[in-house]
Parts: sequence; C-alpha cells; structure tokens
Amino acid sequence: MPRPSRWMIRCSFVYLFLGILMGAMMLIHKAYFIHSAIWMLLPIHIEVTIFGWIIQLTLGTAYYMLPRFLEGPSRGDSRLAYVMIASLNLGIIFVIADSLLSFALPFDLIGRIFELTAVGLFVKLHWNRITTYRTS
Repeated sequence: MPRPSRWMIRCSFVYLFLGILMGAMMLIHKAYFIHSAIWMLLPIHIEVTIFGWIIQLTLGTAYYMLPRFLEGPSRGDSRLAYVMIASLNLGIIFVIADSLLSFALPFDLIGRIFELTAVGLFVKLHWNRITTYRTS
C-alpha cells in the first residue's frame, strides 16, 4: 500500500475516534445532564465523521485501489497526493476552528475551499489512471 494511502487511512481512524468520543458525550448528555454547551459539538461531530472519517477513508482506499500507470511512477506524482492530504486535513481543521471560535475571517469558507481543493487534486491524480487496456 502506498504511503499516501496509509497516511489518509490513519488520519481517518483518528477522526473516527474523535467522532465516536463526541457522539458518546452527546448521547450521555441526553441521559445525564453534563453542560448545555455540549450541543456545540454537533456540527464538529458531523464535520469530523463525514469529512474526516468517511471521505478521507474513501479517498485513501481509492488512491490505493484504482488502476496504476503501466509506465513511470505507478500512481503519478506523490507530492500531489501529499498536498491533497494536507489540504483536506487543513480544511477540516479550519471548519472546526470556525465552529469553536468566533473569528472575523470566514474560516468556514477557507476550510471548504481547502476541502474542495483536495477533491480537485484527487480527480487530477486519478483522471488519467482510469483507462481501458483493450486494443480493439
């Protein structure tokens, strides 16, 4: 398994753990009152579980499983893959920071742009890898 896939899958499991932790805290709060601010975790919980866990795990697995190039580097430029990983995780961090803190800057928008950039890089990395090998 290539190193970028391993990093994305490892990061996704960290986000899974954080998502489980936040979800458990919110469920416990439903039964036993903890603090009224616990519901501020809901948008963060959604961001962490959807973008951090599900999408990152899917992109990391797809990077490994999609067809490889027959000549040259088997999966293309690995530097773009690392930029994709950094962009996705920076986007998640910016969206979480926007939910937790009040900034004058639109951190939510900046985070979504980073996440969109990561998806664009994923498409760029894989566009030419998806091909047919039939000669007729």
